[in-house]
Amino acid sequence: MRNVSVISLSFMMALSLLAGCTDSSGGKTESSGSPAPTNSGGTKTEANVYPENGLPKDEKVVIKVGFWESGSGRAWMDTAVKKFTEKYPNVSFDITASPTLSTILEPKIASGDDKDMFDMFTPSFSAGEQYVRLTKAGKFEPQDDLWERDVPGEAGKKLRSVISDDAYDAALSFGYTTKVPLGGYTAGLFFDQNLFDKNGWNKSPATWDEFVALLDQIKAAGVIPITFPGVYAGYLTDYAFNMIPFDLAKANGKFDGYIANFRDFKGPQYTTEENKEAWKRMYEFGKKGYFPEGVAALNHTQSQMQVLQRKAALVATGDWVGNEMKEHTPADFKWGYMAIPATNDANQTVFINSGVADVGFAIWKAKPDLTKKWAKEFILSLYDFSIQETLASEAGTYPGRLDYGKDAARIAKLQPVQAAVMEYTTKHNVQYVSSRRNFYPTSPEAGQAGKLVSELITAVATGKKDPVPVLEEAEKLLQKAIEKDRPQ
Repeated sequence: MRNVSVISLSFMMALSLLAGCTDSSGGKTESSGSPAPTNSGGTKTEANVYPENGLPKDEKVVIKVGFWESGSGRAWMDTAVKKFTEKYPNVSFDITASPTLSTILEPKIASGDDKDMFDMFTPSFSAGEQYVRLTKAGKFEPQDDLWERDVPGEAGKKLRSVISDDAYDAALSFGYTTKVPLGGYTAGLFFDQNLFDKNGWNKSPATWDEFVALLDQIKAAGVIPITFPGVYAGYLTDYAFNMIPFDLAKANGKFDGYIANFRDFKGPQYTTEENKEAWKRMYEFGKKGYFPEGVAALNHTQSQMQVLQRKAALVATGDWVGNEMKEHTPADFKWGYMAIPATNDANQTVFINSGVADVGFAIWKAKPDLTKKWAKEFILSLYDFSIQETLASEAGTYPGRLDYGKDAARIAKLQPVQAAVMEYTTKHNVQYVSSRRNFYPTSPEAGQAGKLVSELITAVATGKKDPVPVLEEAEKLLQKAIEKDRPQ
């Protein structure tokens, strides 16, 4: 049960939020934020406010929402909006959804027209530093007050009490809560258990040598050992090989210092011995032909299709893959999961990428107070267990509540991919780690360094370029940016 609770802390990069309602007249008039009706004494009448939040019943509010529509689908959000508007019929939603929300969101922000801007939205940007800049500029409404609110239907149980410490710390990493953690993802290597069983392949290697032996067996059978989307090459590093340095640091007794350096940019980043070792291993795999030819042209769905078609054995992706590819999954396909064990100690700690606090709603600060209050009420409503269960069953993700795994009936609602992850954690000493940082350098040198490393991935995975010289060049650029941008 401990593993189930830990799993439910991880939070998915790729969660989709999509639904829509309008008021009964078909209009989309935004609330002015005026106070609720009062009696002759000048106070709110109890009959005209909702007792649980004190907000007015007879003032219509339309919440304009921007959703990033990704592989996790929209069904759970449809359920959430329907349930919320049934309870609060004076509130409706005007929703814009897109798999490329940043192309809509960023022009709205650039225009400076607060009235046209979404009230509430998934903060999906083409570059992470844009979110940092907006946060530093105070463009988001603080949501800190939600932590001390009761979760829906459970008087006395505060939202903070059902959110993990790591997720809470991540949410406060900029000094205030810009969004509360809603749901999560686990990343790694996913595969077809039936294919592995048919070939007698090891579905749960415990050591590095066992993992390499598995890849050798797969290649000898004429199957691509590991595929990934070269168009989004970070899937291979972020979701698989970037976990190896944490494994190695833990094995060498250096984990506390390594994670502190990672979170706060307090030393080398690209050129730590652990990181260089991970890249060297990926380079060796590239030279052995463990990755597909022409991988640079593959997108995420194409790489995932290679596994569904059994042309490749393992794909580096996130646990949203089952929901994203459900229309293409053969009836005799059974999802499995593994992470990369970095040492030859069978009892080693295996680190798994988890998206802690990566997903949530931001609220635009320059909006009417009443609109913002209702947006917060909607966000709080998403922690009702009925919605959290829909996240599990329809979106294919781990819900954000720490106590989700305490009920076997709720566990049963997890999709097969999440169940496979759970099975893996029962067999290994697993520790989840997020890629969050406590600040982000935004100077141009940081972007230049990131571009060098991003463009390096497919060259290394095809065995064409030694990674170390490029990592050293990127390190010099990044350190310049850190020196300029470190908070005082």
